[in-house]
Parts: sequence; C-alpha cells; structure tokens
Amino acid sequence: MRWPVLLRRCAVIERRRHLCTASSDAVISRELTSEMKLQIEERWHNKLGDSRFDPAATDKPKRYVLAMFPYPSGNLHMGHVRVYTISDAMARFYRLNGANVLHPMGWDAFGLPAENAAIQRRIPADTWTHRNIAEMRKQLEMLAFSFDWEREFATCDPSYYHWTQQLFLMLFKDGLAYQREAQVNWDPIDQTVLADEQVDDNGCSWRSGAKVEKKVLRQWFIKTTRFAKPLLEGLSDPSLEDWKDIIKLQRHWIGECEGYAFELPLADKAKRASISIWTREPSDLRNALFIALHPSNLLNTSKRIDCVLELECENPFTGRRLPVIVTENVPFAEGCDTFIATDNEENRKIAQAVGLKMTDLNGNDEGNALSNDEILAKALSTNLGGHAVSSKLRDWLISRQRFWGTPIPIIHCPSCGPVAVPEQDLPVRLPTDSVGVPLAQNAEWLRAECPSCKRTDCHRESDTMDTFVDSSWYFLRFADPHNRKAMFDRSAAHHLMPVDLYVGGKEHAVLHLYYARFVAHYLHSKGLLPASEPFKRLLVQGMVMGRSYRVVSNGKYIPAAEAEIVDEKNNKAIERATGEPVTLLWEKMSKSKLNGVDPLEVLRQHGCDTLRLILLADVAPTSHRNWSEATFPGILNWQKRIWMTMYDFREIRSKLVSGEGPPLTEEYKQHEHQLWDARNYFTAGATFNYRHSHQLSVGISKMQGLTNAIRRVPPEVIAFSRQYELALAAQIVMLAPMAPHFATELWQQFLSAPNRATQDTENDTAIRWNGDVFDQRWPEIDQDFPLDLTFKINGAECCILKIPAKRFNLLTHQESLDIALKQEPILKLIGKRPLRTSEFTLYPSCEAFLAVELDRALSSDGAEVKDKKEKKEKKEKKHKKKKSLQVVHIG
Repeated sequence: MRWPVLLRRCAVIERRRHLCTASSDAVISRELTSEMKLQIEERWHNKLGDSRFDPAATDKPKRYVLAMFPYPSGNLHMGHVRVYTISDAMARFYRLNGANVLHPMGWDAFGLPAENAAIQRRIPADTWTHRNIAEMRKQLEMLAFSFDWEREFATCDPSYYHWTQQLFLMLFKDGLAYQREAQVNWDPIDQTVLADEQVDDNGCSWRSGAKVEKKVLRQWFIKTTRFAKPLLEGLSDPSLEDWKDIIKLQRHWIGECEGYAFELPLADKAKRASISIWTREPSDLRNALFIALHPSNLLNTSKRIDCVLELECENPFTGRRLPVIVTENVPFAEGCDTFIATDNEENRKIAQAVGLKMTDLNGNDEGNALSNDEILAKALSTNLGGHAVSSKLRDWLISRQRFWGTPIPIIHCPSCGPVAVPEQDLPVRLPTDSVGVPLAQNAEWLRAECPSCKRTDCHRESDTMDTFVDSSWYFLRFADPHNRKAMFDRSAAHHLMPVDLYVGGKEHAVLHLYYARFVAHYLHSKGLLPASEPFKRLLVQGMVMGRSYRVVSNGKYIPAAEAEIVDEKNNKAIERATGEPVTLLWEKMSKSKLNGVDPLEVLRQHGCDTLRLILLADVAPTSHRNWSEATFPGILNWQKRIWMTMYDFREIRSKLVSGEGPPLTEEYKQHEHQLWDARNYFTAGATFNYRHSHQLSVGISKMQGLTNAIRRVPPEVIAFSRQYELALAAQIVMLAPMAPHFATELWQQFLSAPNRATQDTENDTAIRWNGDVFDQRWPEIDQDFPLDLTFKINGAECCILKIPAKRFNLLTHQESLDIALKQEPILKLIGKRPLRTSEFTLYPSCEAFLAVELDRALSSDGAEVKDKKEKKEKKEKKHKKKKSLQVVHIG
C-alpha cells in the first residue's frame, strides 16, 4: 500500500471501533469525552498495581513517602486532595524507579471537634469518629491514592494509644514528664486548656471563639527543653533537604541555646515544688545571693511587689539555702519570670531595699568551688537540669481536660504521689459508653488501686494528652503497625527511617515538626532509631484558594451566584440584589467564606485523573493554588491530544500491509532523530522535576512538550518508527504517577496496536511488552544523549557544556572543572582573574552545574567589573539567559 492510499484511508477511518484489549466490548472514539474518562476509571479501579510495602524486598532501595495524616471530619476538601495527590504521584514515581515504597495512611482521630460533634448527636465519640473514617476512606479510594491500607490505624484505637501511653511512661521514668502548677489559657466553652498558639490575637479560642481566661492548674509537661540544643543543632544536619524557611521558624521557636536551665527545689518539701531558673553561667549557682521572682510569678500568691517571700529554695551545688524575693528591679531574661542574683554590690542593694537582712545572704562559697562542668554534670545526674536552652523556650504542656484523648497513665496515691500504671496494665482505656462526660466526672473510671502500696483510695489521672502527642510518633508506628509487644520493631524502624519525603501544610511547620523531632531525638538517645532527625526531605504544599465575594459595606460573604463581576482585572464586582460594591478575594476555602469547592463534584464531572492533573498543573506544589475553572482547558485539551495521538497510532498501524517497510529517506531519518532528541530532552526535564525539584507543574509542562513533539511527525514515522514507539511509551509511563487510570488505558491500547516496529520484544530493555504500565521502568536517558553542564561565573550563567550521558553521569567535581577550563569560550570569559572557589552539583541523567567564584577586580580585558551589571544578570530568568549562552559540545 502506497502512502497516499494509506493517508486517504486514515482520513476516513470510522469514528468508533471495538477495543480488543482491556474490554472487548468497550467502544473507543477519537474524541475523548468526560463520559469516556469516567468509564476508563471504572474499568481500571483497583487494578493500578500493588501499593503494599514488602519488608522482604531488601534488594530494592526503600522509599518512605508520607503525607500528614488527616483528622477524620467525614468530608475531603481540596486541601486533602492536593496533599495526597502530591504524595501519591511521588510514591508511584519511586515505584516506577524500582524502589520498595511505603506510602501509608492513618487517622489523627482524637480531639475536641469529634467530641463536640458526638455530644450534639448524643452518640459516643468513637462511634462518630469511626463513621467519619469509613466515609473518608471511601472518598480516598475513589481518588485512587496508592496507600498501603494494610498499615492503616487511627490514634483513637486502643492498640495505638497503648503505645502513646508507653511513650509517656518512658518519658516519666526518665524524668522528662512531670506535673506542676502553671498559669494556662482556659477555654470556658470547651472547658479545656489551650496552648498559646491556639489563642488568636484578640485573646479568643481558635476553635470555640470564646474569650480565653487565665487559670492556675496543676498540669502535665514534657521536658522538651532537655533536648533544646540537639534540636537546634539538628537543623544544620546536612541530611535535611528542602526545609528552607521551616528551619528559620524552628530556630526562632527554639532560640539560641546560650544558657542553662535548672530546677531548684523549695526547702519546704511538703510543697513538692521547685523554682525554674535560667542563667548564662553555671557558676552563678556557686555565687548565688538570692532568687528574684517577677510579681506575675505563680509563687507570688499575694501579687505584692518588692517584698521577701516566706520561701527558701535549696542550692544543691553549695548545700545552702537561698532567700526568695519579689521585685521588678532585676534584668529578667527574655521569657523568664525568675532571676538568680549573684554576689555583687548592686544585687546587695536590691536585697536590702526589699528587706532582706545581710545575715540572710550567703555570698560567695569559695570552699565549695565547683567548676561549670561539675555543676552541669551534677545537675544532669540528679535531674535538676543543666541542659543548654534559650531563656524563652518552654516545656511542652500536654494536659487537656476533656474526654476524647489518650488517658495519661498515672495513678495518684495519697501516700506515694503520682505512680506510673504498670506496663502490663496498658492501655488505660477510655470508657466506651460515655457521651461527653469528662473523665474527671466519671467516678467509676477514676477509682484505682496504687500499684506501689496497694492503697484502694487512689484515683486515675483525669487529664488526657494533647493530640500533638499522638501525632508526635505516628510515622514510627507505620513501620510496624501490628506489633503487640512494642511501639515498633527496632530493626523495622532502622530499615525505614528516616522518612524520605514528608508532605504537609506549613501550619504544622513549628509545633508538630518540633514535637516529632523531639520524640525522634529522644528515641534515638535510647537506641531505638538509627538517626535523630525523623524527616529527611520536606515538601510543604501551598493551600488551595477559592474565590470569595465580600460586600464592602458590611463585610458579609455572598455566594458567587449573587455577585456580578464588573471589572475582572481589578477584582471589582457588585451584589446583584442591592448594587453594593463587592470585593473579590482569593482566600483559603472555607464554609464561612462560601468559597469552597466539593472535590467529589469535580470528580463526578471530570474524573479523578483530571482532578489530580488540574491540582498539579500550573503552579508548584509549594505555592498556593487558586481554584478556577478558567485553568481547566489546558489539562483537558492535553488529555484530548494524548488520546488522539494514541487513536491515530493504532489506526495507522492497523492499516499496514505485511512486508511494508519504512521509507529510507533523509527526511524520515531526520524525524526519527528529532523524536530521539525530544524523548531524551523532555524525559530528562520531567525526571528532574519529579526526583529533584518536586516542581511537578514543570514536569507536566515537560510532558506536554513531548506530546507536541510526538504529534508533529508525519504518518510514515508513526507507521514504522521504533523511536516513535519509545517516545509514546515514555509519554505514558511518565504520565502514570499523576493520572494512573488514564495511563493504564493508554498503555493497554499501546500494547494492542499491531505491526510493532520493535521486533525482539522479549529482550527489549526499554519496554516490558508483557506488563502493564506500572510494571514498566521509568524511561532512561540514552547513553549518547548530550546533557547540560551549566557553567556559572560569580552566579551568572555563562556557558553550557554538552556532555554525553555515559560520561556525564560519572563526572566528578575535579573532572568537570578540568573540562571547563579547557574550553576556549570559558577561558575567554575568565580572562586573567584568579579562581577563588568552585562548587559542583550533579543531578544524574538530568543536568549539572559548575559554579566558580572569581576575583571581581578585573574582567577578561583588564577593565573593572560592574557589580550592578552582574546583579542584573543574576535576576534574569533561567530560560531567557540560556538563549544567549554559548554552547560547547564535548565528545
């Protein structure tokens, strides 16, 4: 058959035909419709590859991909869909690269929202929570996220909070969990303590909106300050990737550890209390004169100023007692309401001014001159402090006063004080038939026997733990979720930790990450974890923003249907009913702002693959995503182009006559080379944006570029070219992590096309012809394809060296420098300026950068270099600069 005949026949191909692969009675059309996409997703539902982590597959590299687990509200929102779409795309990418991937899912299930909702409905909180979990799991499954559901758990399950209680007891026995009185934020509506971060700028509760009150309560704390310096130093760990401004936030939270914290017990043992002090110099304890309290300190019960309290505290480092005064006339450190006064003239005047007698002052104790190191060692060994910390950092207050939380496993005995519940008696279970009754009001549940002295008039601790405790270690339980003997198996944790990629919102940048890091540091110190930092790489995704309409005069939000846009460019509109001016805003989606979008509605209209692609396209995962249907056509049209490409490929291949061969013309060879070049170029770009930058939106742009290159070739190339097969296969495989159903359907059509150009399919290393799309390997760059080594001088990109992949992937810093300094264009740019430093970054099979710093005094012709010009060059966008860069091909 000659080409004109083939072309005419292809032009009049029937619009519908039977697909003989995945479903013999499925009708395929060249025009992709929403109905067809939904049919495709129904056909391939639950047939998208194995998502389970295999502990026995030790020959494969492990990848632990974790998205922050959700609170089970019962309904997915766009924020949920975005974060799990990102993590799922990365998990599927790693599997296609041969990794053994753990991508688990669980539920952060305790907390006030569930408790309050259950009270309103007069049902137990666990009934309400598990009902929501079932509903949300169904929605997640509709979106085809490849979670390892065999590892699922909820923090409200006794089999989970058993080990949260075990963690508490470990901390308690090590002196890191303790109880003391503290002034706290009290929510009078929710009847519970709030952390400072849960109180807004107006002094109202983050959840109930009530005006927060100040109360003094006896509360449980975890001594996170003990690990302040390791946690601060850990932020400089070279293994941490993409933490960016999270490091700054954590550094600010922790503060500079330029001093030491100590606990000095009160001389009156009956009070079972101590005074927390902070000082830059441990020797201040040796030379202490008195302790000063700010008037707001809780020990100043009368709230008097400039007085001597009827208190003394022990100084374990001198064996003497220190008087305690109240004053504002000492330099309290930031965040401190105590001050340790050393013996000097100024402090003696302050002491006399408040009425301290000179005979009460001890002064220097030269006879017991412990060194700083000896003071710190003694404090640490006697659990009196001695750890480096900033003055502003506080221990973690974990007490909550409601029902739906992990019970604190302590029994209070009149004789023995707080006693740990024996490990064999864990978990301390919540009452199962209670509806909204705080534990403190459940007399039967409170009644207990002392594990130590066996007194029967004891009571259980009625406070529950902050839900941040549950989430401070959940990533470790995923490593070994069914273990009934321990929190997790040590060998399993050593194999899987740290988490390779942690995906979540910036709202957890400080508290959750700080607490999780603390637990990991603590468990590492116990030998249970291989490293102290739990999360290697962070991907902090931006919020999904909805368009809101707010009436200017009264601030009222109105639905979009009630607004008329009069100036799109300047975000101006009016209320249809009144003509009042309306402001258009992009804000976080919420019910109160009437700007939410139900992901299930989009799912029903376009299918889950399209929804996933829309969320990933246009903007980087780390940026906010403005949800607008105006952005849909780009993705919808791309899917249609890919679909038409596959349709045309099958039709042209099906019309070939046996024995027909490719035309051996220069034009045909040129098209094949262009396909080869495009496949390698766009594969390198997409791979970089998946693996290294996580700019998945740019990865989509690269794949769209490959689509355009594939569609440009003439029919004879489609009919016979092996390069066309390779390019089309690469296109489908790279699409699979983002649109798994669509890619699976395309792959089955690809396999079913007759008259393959590839003859030896059994030994084909590029395409596994007997497997589905998730049995494939990620496309590799051909060894002869030239990859870019970009050369920079003082931050400005100057030259690109094209180096074949087989040599490129083996480059070292020195070799890349040697190659660069042999190139005439580079030598001309450098001139006589001496090279000061150089830095080399290699992204295998993608790209590399060689940056050198030169003396800025002279240019190549001896003239002064203009800093202003260099700064301007740095600000230019990369793709614009590369157009003017010199390119040198290296053999």
